[in-house]
Amino acid sequence: MNRRTGVIFGTLLLLLAPHFSSTIVSASSPIVLESLTLTTYLDGFILVSHKLTLNQTFPSVNVTLLSEAHENLLVIDEQSLPLEYAIVDGEVIIYSLNASQLQISYSTPDLTMKTGKYWTLTAQVPTSTKVILPENASIISLNNVPELIESSNNQVTVVMPTGTIEITYIAEHSIQQQTRDSTPWPLIAAAVIFPLITFIAFALWSRKRKMPPQQKEIEQEVDADKLFEREKYLRPEEVQVIHFLAEKHGTTFEAELYEKLNLPRTTTWRLLKRMEKMEIVDIRKSRRQNVVSIRKKYMKK
Repeated sequence: MNRRTGVIFGTLLLLLAPHFSSTIVSASSPIVLESLTLTTYLDGFILVSHKLTLNQTFPSVNVTLLSEAHENLLVIDEQSLPLEYAIVDGEVIIYSLNASQLQISYSTPDLTMKTGKYWTLTAQVPTSTKVILPENASIISLNNVPELIESSNNQVTVVMPTGTIEITYIAEHSIQQQTRDSTPWPLIAAAVIFPLITFIAFALWSRKRKMPPQQKEIEQEVDADKLFEREKYLRPEEVQVIHFLAEKHGTTFEAELYEKLNLPRTTTWRLLKRMEKMEIVDIRKSRRQNVVSIRKKYMKK
């Protein structure tokens, strides 16, 4: 009878061994479950949202960032409270004791590259990853079979497996389309010629009053040829900003650029901050507005 009991007990241990093993493995890691979302924008920036479910007994967790360059890094717990962290050799070390969940979010331009009209997103991801493409984007190629592809509100979402992600797509904003669809100006002019003259006179008067200080003092010309000769790898949106600033003699309000570019304010802000880091423009505060100016080195003397 004792021998039979021993055999049964031994068999049960063999059957349960894989379960015990997996339990020990999961308990030895601070990360229990994770999800990753990459939201792409028209200017090539990626919003990375990394969500983790944690083993609360661990005092900290190390998470590898997807890129060297990142902006607006934020780490919060399940109550949306910020957590302390340190960045060491491409990893963010988060002091997460007693936190059961955390979310890491940041923006980066490093994961995308544009060749002609084609964008390519490349990333090395530690888990199954959701990629949200810009509105009206078209996928050209995928390096792997996706786990899911779905479309909603003219926006494509792709779920890619763990490992290397490489997605090539086309995403053009609608400025050109809006230009083609605009109402013919001759018809408008014929209908409202007198109000238009009045409006222009008022606009010129207002512009003179609201002109940024540098432009009011002296109207200089932008040396666009010199700028484009030095900066040969500008993005289409950056070229458009430079042309607009040249029309404005090198200086304009940031609000005017929002209207001209027809992009979201956050996208335009990131675009201008990138150009500021490239030492193409300066951004300063004036009358509660931001004034954007071409650097003096690119102004004609």
